[in-house]
Order: sequence, then structure tokens, then C-alpha cells
Amino acid sequence: MISTQPRPSRIRTSDTQMAGSLAGTLASPLATIIRELGTVVSATSSEQFVQRCGEQFFNANIGGHVRHCLDHVRALTDGHETGDVDYDHRERGTDIESNVESARLEIARLALCIEQLAGIESAEAIRVTVKPTRDGEPVTVESTLGRELSFVLSHTIHHNAIVRSMAFAIGIQVPQTFGYAPSTLAHMDAHECAR
Repeated sequence: MISTQPRPSRIRTSDTQMAGSLAGTLASPLATIIRELGTVVSATSSEQFVQRCGEQFFNANIGGHVRHCLDHVRALTDGHETGDVDYDHRERGTDIESNVESARLEIARLALCIEQLAGIESAEAIRVTVKPTRDGEPVTVESTLGRELSFVLSHTIHHNAIVRSMAFAIGIQVPQTFGYAPSTLAHMDAHECAR
């Protein structure tokens, strides 16, 4: 039987002072991970950026994944301004997807935008619109800045992992920890120390 009683809040009253810094705890790593993506983009030639990487990658290219990641970051930064985030509204086929320099400049711009969210209350309400099925109507749900920062952080790490694999497939060297989740890196560190 499902309880109809409201769940108790997991944030204690004394933790409300920390809530603002929580956005910074999420925004700073996101900005760092976006900049790491910029490092990989900068090491990619124009030809490699748009090179199709084969069936194992659904014939996608690095540029498409970079644009997709940045669309999500932009949706959050723009949505914070309006109070409405729509990750499904993406601009496909832009210069960011096909031009290394355009992608690099947008990465730098968005990293700064994300850093500006660090001082904002993480519990700030945001509405998120999603299209749950291909032929269905969009729905809007309530969320918070902190929740959406954590989503975009996870989403970016996931796509960086794909970019890492694509880069290796076409001969691009990437930083050793690029594309790994922080939990994976922490696990690797713990096991390295145990030896």
C-alpha cells in the first residue's frame, strides 16, 4: 500500500544555510567538466570534429555530441533566467556542431554562465518541460536549480565518456580522467591507495 502521508524533508532546518553553497558545489564541477571538454575540442582538428565515427557510434561525430552537451547547459542557464527549462528545445546543425572554434568559444562562455549560478540558492524553483513520447504533448514538472545542475552535470559526464571513446577511435588523445564520473575516479583512487 502506498502511503499518502507527506514525506519528511531530508534537509534539516540547520542545513538551510548550506543550501546556497550547494549550488556552488554543483556548479563549479560542471564548469570544470565543460572546460575539460573544451580541452578535448581544442586538441581536435576541424576534420576530426565532424568525422563520422562508425556504426558503433551510430555514425555520429564529436561535434554533434559537443553541441548536444552545450544545448543542455544553455537550456539550464537560459532557463534559470526565465524560470522555464526545456532540454528538448535544441538547435541542431549550428556552427557549434561543425566548427571547432565556435564550439570552443561557446564552451568558454557557458562555463562562465554556470559559475555565475554558484551563489544562487540551490532550492530555487524551476519548471522543466519534457516531451515524454515522440508523439505526445510536452509536460511541465517542478524542479529546483540544484536538481537541474546535478542532472546537467551527470548528462555532461555521460556524453564526455562517449566523446572519449569516439576520440580514441579516430586517434585523438584525451586527458587520462576525461569522461569518468567522480564516483568512478573516487573508487579508482580508493583501490589505488589500498595497494
